[in-house]
Amino acid sequence: MNLKFLFPVFLLGILSFSKSENERFQYYKAISKTQDIDVIYLTWEDTNLPNFVKVSDYKKYADKAELFEHCFYVDSKDPEKRKFKIPVTTDKLIKKIPLKIKGKFFKTKQFDNTFPTPLFEDYRKTGDLKFKTENDEFLVFVLD
Repeated sequence: MNLKFLFPVFLLGILSFSKSENERFQYYKAISKTQDIDVIYLTWEDTNLPNFVKVSDYKKYADKAELFEHCFYVDSKDPEKRKFKIPVTTDKLIKKIPLKIKGKFFKTKQFDNTFPTPLFEDYRKTGDLKFKTENDEFLVFVLD
């Protein structure tokens, strides 16, 4: 079997996967410089809502309806970072123990078909999200 014909197919497969995996980043507009922030992970009944908030905002708005306005999604071009699978980190997230993360804030009006949830973009396009954001923009912190 001649392998030189398989290599272009293999390469094309990798490139198409990379493009689709990082498609949402083309819509992101940077609104901050790289920074370290302390965050708390929130659990909502609606899985489409952003789950992270700065500790300072959490302390200020924890018992108020405005808390949601200060929440954001956390994303990364590295899928492993996005999963927060390190046992200590996962434990911290569940127990609402502050976690320091480094990256930049972005705003976006749309995502791809995998992030923040597989159905998010369908809900957004059809107006079926159960929440509204200012200017229909979503705040995202992208990990370095």
